[in-house]
Amino acid sequence: MKKALLLLFSIVLAGLLVACGDGEDAGTSEDNQSTEENTEQASGEEEASDGSEEAEATEEEEKTSDNKLIEINEEIEDNDNFKATLVSIERIYDETFDEEKIDVTFEVENKRDETIEFQAREVSIDGKMVDESLLMMSTEVSSGKSADAVLTIQDYEGGELPAMEEDFEMLLNVFSWDNMDYEEQAEVSVTFE
Repeated sequence: MKKALLLLFSIVLAGLLVACGDGEDAGTSEDNQSTEENTEQASGEEEASDGSEEAEATEEEEKTSDNKLIEINEEIEDNDNFKATLVSIERIYDETFDEEKIDVTFEVENKRDETIEFQAREVSIDGKMVDESLLMMSTEVSSGKSADAVLTIQDYEGGELPAMEEDFEMLLNVFSWDNMDYEEQAEVSVTFE
């Protein structure tokens, strides 16, 4: 009787194993088919993604190509009070913040016995005045020292900056907080070719 029960148990166990095996094979086939479909779908998505990635890369290249440095190194003024040289004008695109700005760099020297301030006034690009709210430049230079004074033109509200295709003009305003009688200006004028 023990042998019969053992034989019956073996047959039932073998049947279960075969049944489970068939289920696994069927599941495996379904899994394989599902995997193939997922692979095809992912491949299609990858192709679509490659197209959009290419468009994004082209857009990034265009923005990077918007970076433009114009080296000038032109003396603006050299008198008893100060010396100013226009070093460069640069259009910069900041990828991190998706913003652009224009930096106008001057090398300035204070020849006075007191601290003086350099600021930008009446800025125009391509014959059009630039709103003062877009301008940032105030550089304080101690007596006998020199510094880089940078005018930054940037629209934080996302507006477009002028193209800078024709010209750049401004007044470099120089004054002293310690001596209200001292103030003078130097004209800055650059024509782009």
